[in-house]
Amino acid sequence: MTSDRTVLVIGATGNVGRHVVSGLLEHGARVRALVRHPLTAALPGEVAVIQGDLARSETVARAADTADAAFLLWPGFSSAGASGVVAELARHVSHVVYLSSARLQHGHDGPTDGVWSDVERLIEASGVSWTFVRAGGFAANTLEWGDQIRAGDTVRIPYPKAARSVVHERDIADVAVRGLVDPGLAGRAVAVTGPEVLTQLDQVRAIGAAIGRELRVEEQPADVARRQYEAAFGADHAAGALAYWATLVDAPERATGDVERVTGRPARTFAQWARDHAEDFVRRSTAEVADAPAC
Repeated sequence: MTSDRTVLVIGATGNVGRHVVSGLLEHGARVRALVRHPLTAALPGEVAVIQGDLARSETVARAADTADAAFLLWPGFSSAGASGVVAELARHVSHVVYLSSARLQHGHDGPTDGVWSDVERLIEASGVSWTFVRAGGFAANTLEWGDQIRAGDTVRIPYPKAARSVVHERDIADVAVRGLVDPGLAGRAVAVTGPEVLTQLDQVRAIGAAIGRELRVEEQPADVARRQYEAAFGADHAAGALAYWATLVDAPERATGDVERVTGRPARTFAQWARDHAEDFVRRSTAEVADAPAC
């Protein structure tokens, strides 16, 4: 399937957004990217890079002008300011693909409460055509274990038996691209997960297999984890995340088949993700660090 559409990508420099950009280019679309720092965006040369900020909706309007569709990744854990951005997108493009978050425990569906459901409602109310890509937990979130794995063979994490259907960022991007080029996905919400349900312990083992090392897991006390997450993400998010992971020990998430239904091929496994990111978990020698290019 090819496309001659002009697509604005908001979030183009992130883990998912970069794959959205490359996927759109492969489909023949003309791609624009709204970025805060064009000089460090490092996007392909054929991408029209436009400086802007979601906090300034007028820059979104400028980037969206004459575009056909937009991919929206809304950052952070608050929807404050999203109404203005959604309104500008609805004024200029005919279709929006929004990267949302899925509720995946058995008996639950729809978007995750909070910023994700808030932004979905704003888009629905705007009158613009939409596709919601409701992702499960990002496999890339396990990169936060990188420092521990590079430093030794023990990974300390809370709730190691919490089981999730984490998803490869390339699968999220592949579904988003289909939503941007395939009119048949308009008005649909897609729950994008990996093909299997794995505990955090299983995930650590898969990373160990990918890098050729035997890793062990120690359960981190919840109060210790909470202090660390509060420092990084704030008290509310830390409390919510840890409470959710605690439920996943006895009530795991489910895996959906939506990636295969949309793309025609199975979702990538976490083992594949670990192999794709093996270098992120490998210790580098002093000489390798010294020879690495400056960022």
